[in-house]
Amino acid sequence: MPHLTTPEKPRKPRPDFPLFPHATGQWAKKVRGRLHYFGKWSDDPKGKAALQRWLDQKDDLLAGREPRAKATIEGPTVADVCNSYLTYKKGLLEAREITPRTFQEYHAVCERLVKVFGRSRLVTDLVADDFQRLRQIVAKTWGPIRLANEVQRTRSVFKHGYEVGLITLPVRFGPGFKKPSAKVLRQNRTAAGLRMFEREELLAILNGATTETRAVVLLALNAGLGNGDIAALPIKALNLKSGWLDYPRAKTGVPRHCPLWPETIAAIKAMPAERRPPKNPEHEGLLFLNERRNAYGTTAKGMRPHQGIGRLFDRTVTKAGIKRPGTTFYSIRRTFQTIAEGAHDSTAIAAIMGHTPHVNDMSAIYRQRIDDARLLAVVEHVRHWLFSESPEK
Repeated sequence: MPHLTTPEKPRKPRPDFPLFPHATGQWAKKVRGRLHYFGKWSDDPKGKAALQRWLDQKDDLLAGREPRAKATIEGPTVADVCNSYLTYKKGLLEAREITPRTFQEYHAVCERLVKVFGRSRLVTDLVADDFQRLRQIVAKTWGPIRLANEVQRTRSVFKHGYEVGLITLPVRFGPGFKKPSAKVLRQNRTAAGLRMFEREELLAILNGATTETRAVVLLALNAGLGNGDIAALPIKALNLKSGWLDYPRAKTGVPRHCPLWPETIAAIKAMPAERRPPKNPEHEGLLFLNERRNAYGTTAKGMRPHQGIGRLFDRTVTKAGIKRPGTTFYSIRRTFQTIAEGAHDSTAIAAIMGHTPHVNDMSAIYRQRIDDARLLAVVEHVRHWLFSESPEK
């Protein structure tokens, strides 16, 4: 009987070739802990056919799906729809109809769709199981509120594809791709506890704050400003002589006219009158710059403006020893709303907060302005709550 010899394994065609010759005589690759085979290397010594099979199946395998037969009918891919959607949203950004932060959120959703489904995945190939798996991935990372937003934004991406004619039929998301119920959202809010600061906590934060952080916190307490508002606050929005802030809310476009406390004005004036010029001339008009002379949120790659302000605030809160779950810089805005309601003027409060009135609120449609006295009464109510029993003035 002749002696049988094992065929010699071929070398990889190049160092970065993604497959390797397995002892079974096939080109192979281990994906998610499991070996997958792409044809005999004796028939395909240079691995060209095997490489093409890998590329055809790559997105499915990396996502943990069973590879589907390559579609014979071409059509728009997930990447095509996402690119069209982001092009549309970028136009709105350039027209200043949406904020940079909002655009970044849309961009993040599209990146996730490409990562989970695969760039070259045909939209017509997506089924309910795919969207249910996407929902499970998001739910493992974020809570119910973020999950609800992600579901809505994902739906809007494919709705756009249908409305512009890229997709001939609406996408079927299936019953497993829905927002969390109202009950789940309520339970989540209850479990999180109060997401506001108490008076003693705020006084401790102010007493331990740097000159800049004190001005940041007082502006948020005085006028209900959020992280993004503070990061983009232009100097020209403040009239320290008259004591008023005129600053439309970027998120809603609602104009805001708010009286400033004496403490807020003093904190702003206490900031250095002369500062080193910003690195980017476009940031020249901003009231606040970070330690590197950039607008907040531009120091670290991918950081958003509201995150930069949040980190500045977190350092002060941690130093004061009052950091607790559920509270962030944005909790100051919630505190303002909660305490201001004691002034019993919801219309004036909404004007300061920059809230958009309900579409059926006819009073808001007819209302042309709100008396300054009403706005002053609201902010003075919050000021009295904060400072009335404290020597801090």
